[in-house]
Amino acid sequence: MHQRRRPTEYDEIIVISLSVDGVAMQQHPQDLHSRQTQSALSEKTVALDTQSVQLHNQQRYPLPPAQKRSSRSSFAAPGLFLLGLLLGLTYLSLYPLFANPARDMMQEALPTLFPWLPTLFWTTAFPELPALLARVPWLDPLSSGRTTLLLLLLIVAWLLNLLAVNIGRKAAQSWLSPGREALFFWSIMLLTTLFGLIMFFAPVSNSATSRDMLLYAFYGRMVVFYHVNPYIVPVSVFPHDSLYTIPTTSTTGAVASLPPAVSYGPVWLDASLLVTLFAGQSIANILIGFRLIGLLAHLLNALLLWSLLAKLKPDARISATLLYAWNPLILVLGVAQMHLDIVVALFLLLAVAFFLRDSLILCWVFTLLAVLVNILFLPLLLIGLHLINLHLRFIRLGFRFLWYLGMLAITALILILAYAPYWEGWGIEGVRAALVQSFWLQSAINSLDAALLNLPMELPKLASWAAQSSHWTPGVLLIAGTFLLFSLWLANTLDLVLFCASWLLLILLLLLPTYWPWYLIVPFTLALCAKNRGTTLLTVLLSLGALLCYYWWQLPTVWKGQALSTIGLPFLLWGWIEFFSSTWRMTRPTLPPAQKRPRGISNFVRRSRPSWISRPTWPSRP
Repeated sequence: MHQRRRPTEYDEIIVISLSVDGVAMQQHPQDLHSRQTQSALSEKTVALDTQSVQLHNQQRYPLPPAQKRSSRSSFAAPGLFLLGLLLGLTYLSLYPLFANPARDMMQEALPTLFPWLPTLFWTTAFPELPALLARVPWLDPLSSGRTTLLLLLLIVAWLLNLLAVNIGRKAAQSWLSPGREALFFWSIMLLTTLFGLIMFFAPVSNSATSRDMLLYAFYGRMVVFYHVNPYIVPVSVFPHDSLYTIPTTSTTGAVASLPPAVSYGPVWLDASLLVTLFAGQSIANILIGFRLIGLLAHLLNALLLWSLLAKLKPDARISATLLYAWNPLILVLGVAQMHLDIVVALFLLLAVAFFLRDSLILCWVFTLLAVLVNILFLPLLLIGLHLINLHLRFIRLGFRFLWYLGMLAITALILILAYAPYWEGWGIEGVRAALVQSFWLQSAINSLDAALLNLPMELPKLASWAAQSSHWTPGVLLIAGTFLLFSLWLANTLDLVLFCASWLLLILLLLLPTYWPWYLIVPFTLALCAKNRGTTLLTVLLSLGALLCYYWWQLPTVWKGQALSTIGLPFLLWGWIEFFSSTWRMTRPTLPPAQKRPRGISNFVRRSRPSWISRPTWPSRP
């Protein structure tokens, strides 16, 4: 007879194989003597494994002392609030610099409605300060130094925003309690509301960056007062309108020379129609109506970012919300000089929020509404459909077919309701013309293409041929289309989808022949939701470039090669920062963080070459 072997110590080790959290995965085929032995071994192995995991985590992620963590978080909230007040004073000091010395109808509109507005100008409250600054000609706030001071204050606001982000990042590392986290939330939202109100009442002069509010209102008037289709009829048909007579600072000379509203979606024309109904013939009411939309969208975006980052990136919840909510680019171009891109960002954030709640129909509806606001974001429909398909891949084929059929019906209903008022006389040919004008651009302005075309030196024949807008645009579309196909193949999680969507928009909006600084609002918002430090760093540097672009358009003569500083320089800085940071991470010592550095040995000596350089290509002999 075969005699059963007595279990040894080796058998006790392999009887139960546990995962990191101590859950049993498989059992040895041999029987144990009794259930008591099995339970004792399990408890012993779980205890040993738990202790080893805790020791490993303490060595790899050492926590600061509890007293140090509490003191750091307790001082972070008051410091952040004081920094927010300083940032608010910086935004308030922009008031006299937003006003143009050559007054126009647009600038005179708000003071007639708010007579107390000029009293907030520091040039009026402290007349000695402008006289002191006037001693330096390029800092004179009442003449040519206005734009220089505007750029300096915007850069100061950008730096203060980064400082607030750093405070929020360090506070998130101190293991905040729910009460202190709520304190941070209310402090951020209170100051965000304050900054939004400062920009809501900020003066505005007619320029190329603020003209879009008047264009939105003009298209709304064409529907409300003149009962014509703005997709077909140009604005030059109504030279008697008050908005027609307002001059612009662009090279086109007047609003009348602009084409019909084919670049705006029907949903945004409906919103402009509602603002026009509220405003009537008053320019001040027009500015208030569109700024109110921008302010509400900005506050909702901050709330959505806070709630979304709690699930996507809890450790970056405070810093990423601060990076958006207090950003001077978002506040100036999204609220003070409202552009529709901030509403597109709102719809996309709502789509992500409903996806996380498994409301796929609403996710698709808000993605479609974002495209119907601006048709330039049409590629996001394919990425959104791919994300929904990934979520539905585990559902039975019959239910999936019914779900897609319902989604198709809802899409058709939304498209019919959106395009029906403008379809007569426009039709399929008008939709095709809108797509061509949005993606197949024939003029270069503010872009890298424009910078190449306006270089003082003569380009080689091949480079000159490629820089032509008719040749440049197909190349950009080819790059964007290839990246889109790669994204549809690669992205299988929400994080990768957000990462690919932000980079697709960066490729399109930054490389197309026409670029404006407010184009960065949407990819900047999506990059904050994606778990990628490099993409966030790039959008932060590009936001500084967008402020430079805003500055160039405040000058009497616009530099046509400005894309070298607004797009090329941020990309160059981003590349060098990524290179040096990657080199630093590769050469860091492999010693555990808890181990102290010996005396007399500098950090430079402890640097070493990466381990993969000395790794053998073939395995060594046994």
